[in-house]
Amino acid sequence: MSTRYFAGKLVAQNYAIYRPSYPDSVFTLCINFLKNGVSNEVNKFPFAVDVGCGTGHQSTAPLAKYFDSVLGIDISKEQIAEAKKSEHPENVNFKVSAGEALPVGNETVSLLQVAAAAHCMDIVQVYKEADRVLTPGGVVALFSYSTAPETSNHPKSAEIDPILKEIADRPEERGFFVPGNYMVKRRYTDECFQIPYADKTRIDNILHPITNTVEDFVQFHKTLSRFRKMEEAEPDLTKQWMEDATARLLNALETTDMSSEFTYNLEVHMLLGRKPHQPK
Repeated sequence: MSTRYFAGKLVAQNYAIYRPSYPDSVFTLCINFLKNGVSNEVNKFPFAVDVGCGTGHQSTAPLAKYFDSVLGIDISKEQIAEAKKSEHPENVNFKVSAGEALPVGNETVSLLQVAAAAHCMDIVQVYKEADRVLTPGGVVALFSYSTAPETSNHPKSAEIDPILKEIADRPEERGFFVPGNYMVKRRYTDECFQIPYADKTRIDNILHPITNTVEDFVQFHKTLSRFRKMEEAEPDLTKQWMEDATARLLNALETTDMSSEFTYNLEVHMLLGRKPHQPK
């Protein structure tokens, strides 16, 4: 079953505020792969499902322009409540559901997408559900971003990047990684993630540039499950360390203002697979 890392109203609210969306290139890759499986020109596909959608802005809403209808599902009722409150296109809807038991009919889905959530689920069961709900030629897409932020072309990169890495790596060093965190770190190369279709591809190193304030960068990392575990287990130590790391980051950026912006990159890794047009 799906692991409930993101339950709780405050967690969902912070997720909505601080979690970054994905770059347009990620969705373009999904749609182009989907289009490659059809013989005629298609402007819009009928139906997409975004599994583990969170609060909806990160990966669900961007699909709206490609589909007649989009459904975002998440096992967390708090995440879905935030998603429903958010501004989103009229053809996007949200529902509480586990990824292992999708609330849609057989062969109705053109694209089944799982963004930064597959490592929290029983991926074997998710793939079984994907095979049930995908139309012939439909596509399943899994992607997530790396846990190693780096600045690009910043004059102080040599000073900034080690601090960003320290912030990203701290939960692992303190022993708060769970198996799913290591799956992300290995970029979904584990055997269980390999899509069980012959027509499939893997794409690595998709650049994900993010411009954040220092405050947003810190709060984004605090939304990650591994950081929340660390804060709960070691509240005083984590608070002191984060304050120190933040002060050093501000110093490296030559500012004292938490609202100062800087740009860093994450890298997205993606798996794409197409359901056969003919039964196996």
